Amino acid sequence: MNKIRLGNKDFYYQVFYKKNKNMYLRVKEGNIVITCNRLVKNNDIEAFILKNQFKILKLTEKTSKRVELYNQDSMYVFGKERTVHFQLNAKRNDFVLGEENISISFKKDYFDTLYIEKVYQTLLLKEIALIHSEEKQNLERYFDVSNIIFKSQLMKSRFGSCIAKRRIIKLNSILARFDRKYTKTILIHELIHLKVQNHQKGFYSYIDELIPNYKQTIREINQLSRKYVI
Repeated sequence: MNKIRLGNKDFYYQVFYKKNKNMYLRVKEGNIVITCNRLVKNNDIEAFILKNQFKILKLTEKTSKRVELYNQDSMYVFGKERTVHFQLNAKRNDFVLGEENISISFKKDYFDTLYIEKVYQTLLLKEIALIHSEEKQNLERYFDVSNIIFKSQLMKSRFGSCIAKRRIIKLNSILARFDRKYTKTILIHELIHLKVQNHQKGFYSYIDELIPNYKQTIREINQLSRKYVI
């Protein structure tokens, strides 16, 4: 990789040569990636980077504020930060959630992010079951909320989905990191889809009735989720 100074910071850049007529630039993991024709000289590449330095600095500033999904030191569980205690080489994967910390044991002798993701999924499913139980009596006044299969997985582009015919509701495991009010909002949103398939007028009639401040809550959760690298 080559190095160039922008502002008061050094950046590495990598060049990929293709049969492009134009030169293209993107920022990936803090590094600059250039795609251009083989005939383009190195001086022209660096001039192109300097021309776009304000764009590059802005992009790297945004990504530097983002938070990794899995952290060895702490975990956010429904809006509260907990210290993580790891035990490696344990006989089985397991975790215990406390008020101030979370203890996690691994079968493998490394930081197993796949299992950490399963922890978040498990925590979210427990929270979904609790909210469903708390809200069931109220929701039954509007539609049938029995015999539903709840699932959780990490999703890049949505907070939840509903397969009404199969009565399957799936929520994004990233919700387990935020205050439970966001899980409640997304869960009720998806439960409404058991009754109304699309986001038509009837759907928002239920939203207005069941989820006060829905638009504000959605704006908040969009802002929170953008901090994470998925």
